[in-house]
Amino acid sequence: MADASDAAVRDLAAQILSRPEYASARPSAADKWLHDLLQHIIDWLNQLLRLHGSAPGLYWMILAATFLIFALLVAHIAWTISIALRAPVPQPRAPFKQASIDPVADAERMAAAGSYLDAAHALMIATFRTLAERFVIELRPDRSNRWIRRALQGSKLDQPLANRIVLLIERTERHWFGDRDNRREIYTDWRAAFDELSQATAK
Repeated sequence: MADASDAAVRDLAAQILSRPEYASARPSAADKWLHDLLQHIIDWLNQLLRLHGSAPGLYWMILAATFLIFALLVAHIAWTISIALRAPVPQPRAPFKQASIDPVADAERMAAAGSYLDAAHALMIATFRTLAERFVIELRPDRSNRWIRRALQGSKLDQPLANRIVLLIERTERHWFGDRDNRREIYTDWRAAFDELSQATAK
């Protein structure tokens, strides 16, 4: 007669379930973790219930501490949500600063305040925009000042004027990123070059 003990039945069941066709019936690692967690919780509750009869004082102390921790967690969540709901809605910021309608007027205001290097830099940016708008060079945001200087030297612009602008770009870069020399001459040189460029490229 075949062995029909509990151990033999369990071994036979394990052998059958280990076959590939029963792979979907086997619990995954996540299922096993959840099962173990639930089992630990159930065991803890059973131990707590046993304390009710053997040590009622300790039972009620543990139960009170559990409810207190739960109440504190709920209160903290409610307080956090309340703070978030009362917080003012941040004002949306403009994605970028709009280009000035009159960069020359801006440069004049900077120069009048004694910020000659800032004024020269503003005129340099205005010069780049004028060169692009009047199709002297094809300007894109990813093109550097070095590229602009090379493009100017090969452009249709009058070469003496192009060379003056190239030298002014180099001077402005040197002062802007270097010694921050704020003498008035760089602004007046840029203003003269910008005015000449505007007249030379006027439609």
